[in-house]
Amino acid sequence: MRESLELRELIDIIFKGKWIIVLTIIIGIVIAFVISWYFMEDRYESKAVVQVASGTQDTGIMSNFIATEFTPLVYIQRIQNETKMNEAFSKSNFESFNQENLLIKNEPNSNLVELVYTGLTPQETQQGLQVLINETKSDMNNSVKKTLDDLEATYLSESEVLSSEIENLMVTYNNLISSNELPEILILQTISDTQFVIDLNEQQSAALANIDGNVQNQLLQIKAKIDAKSDEYRSVLAKYQSVKTGLDSFNPDPFIRIIIEPTYAENPTSPNKLLNLIIGFLLAIILGTAIVLFRAYWKRTGNINTI
Repeated sequence: MRESLELRELIDIIFKGKWIIVLTIIIGIVIAFVISWYFMEDRYESKAVVQVASGTQDTGIMSNFIATEFTPLVYIQRIQNETKMNEAFSKSNFESFNQENLLIKNEPNSNLVELVYTGLTPQETQQGLQVLINETKSDMNNSVKKTLDDLEATYLSESEVLSSEIENLMVTYNNLISSNELPEILILQTISDTQFVIDLNEQQSAALANIDGNVQNQLLQIKAKIDAKSDEYRSVLAKYQSVKTGLDSFNPDPFIRIIIEPTYAENPTSPNKLLNLIIGFLLAIILGTAIVLFRAYWKRTGNINTI
């Protein structure tokens, strides 16, 4: 019975203080309205989906370098590079890039990267995300081209060294033939695998017949070195030509494809003004009720102390 009286008394107290609660609600809603409409900036979101795939075409010797660069993980790291993105924003006359405004999602084992960029205006947000995508693509393209440039220079240097070594071996081989008055056809045999049949004069025949084992071994060893260096030279030259051809025709478009272009936000995503009003309304009810209950408690304890 006592609990029933306390509950009735509590309801009576709240009912008597209803105007205080109503006033508190009005003040709370007004404060939430003013803050939401006049103090909190509108924020807009632009969304895009990018596919990063390195296995879209056969690129020969370049496949390893492309497979290493064009991955979702590398793409995410590059698009978060504040230095590079600030340079791109500066060229586009945008404010500085803030990494907190960029949200990136990439599901495991997926080559799709979801991008969400937040800005102050719909146009600025859309263009800002497009700048980020373009700059990242350009950065990855330049990285691959620089690697291929270095590789091209390495192969060219190797081919020049091998060419010089082959030339020195040929000079040694030719000097050995000339000093022993051997047929000059042996010189031709060092640069061709084809067998030649020619007539030799008596002096050349005698020189061939009298060639000692030491000279023959030297010729065979030099010839073997020339053949080995020639094979190595042809391999390096083929790699050089492959890299040079790939470098001249390289295009990052097949590896970075925009599945969904940056969207244009029609309405702001934050602040959620309706939600703010609801929160202000609920907090005002709680605060108003607390004031009414505390007021009644204060009066009661004051009367008790007076008695």
